[in-house]
Amino acid sequence: MPSETLHKQHIARAFSQAAASYDNAAVLQQHSGLRLLRLLEQQFSDGLDNRTILDIGAGSGWTSQQIRRSGGTVWALDLAEGMLRHIAQHQRADACILADAENLPLADHSVDACFSNLAVQWCDLDQAAAEMQRVIRKNGTAAVATLGHGSLHQLKTAWQSVGQPAPVNPFLTESEIQTAFQAFADVQIHTETYTQTFPTLESLLRSLKNIGANHVLQRGNKGLTGKQSWQRFQTAYEPMRDPNGMLPLDYKIVYIVATGHR
Repeated sequence: MPSETLHKQHIARAFSQAAASYDNAAVLQQHSGLRLLRLLEQQFSDGLDNRTILDIGAGSGWTSQQIRRSGGTVWALDLAEGMLRHIAQHQRADACILADAENLPLADHSVDACFSNLAVQWCDLDQAAAEMQRVIRKNGTAAVATLGHGSLHQLKTAWQSVGQPAPVNPFLTESEIQTAFQAFADVQIHTETYTQTFPTLESLLRSLKNIGANHVLQRGNKGLTGKQSWQRFQTAYEPMRDPNGMLPLDYKIVYIVATGHR
């Protein structure tokens, strides 16, 4: 669909533009990436040595580099050409692939594992999971971290005060996420809430921009062009400050480890 294509082009452009600043801002992604890597390593009794791992939505390649340090051969796949240039420049993966998670340009059963850290929330998860299962080997693993329902809820609540729908993605529930992986023989799910805090609302919104997620707020930014709209938005967020006087932003991280074929 043309609208879907344009949406993905916008996502790719936003993340490409964020490539240089991404690592310094991606505290959340690094946290979830390391936890997901530990979960993946537990699936292989002899570790990741001589294993081929497809890193889907590799971003800046920070986690790809960690996988390589654990012994794996990493193919970094991303929709954002700027991110792949960054990966290649810093030699963070063994190969770079410009492609969509919903249409992996790999042969059936060609990798030992698919790894995807906070990327598939921008995808049709059913299609992405089906593609992962197609390309992994018979006893392979898909290790995925994604954002679940309830993520960015403070942002959504504050937006309601502006009098228009919140420009926040409708993140899937844990049940919906599990259903997307139902064709795998075994599916394990772990969840956590990760809270980031910021001194000002401007720094909170800037954090989204610095990791390329500013497209989440694209519609909303137009609604904040007026001074009164911005003040209502800011006034609604202020009471959420924590005991240390910081503004919180919650992420519901869902970790999925899916193995085998039914």
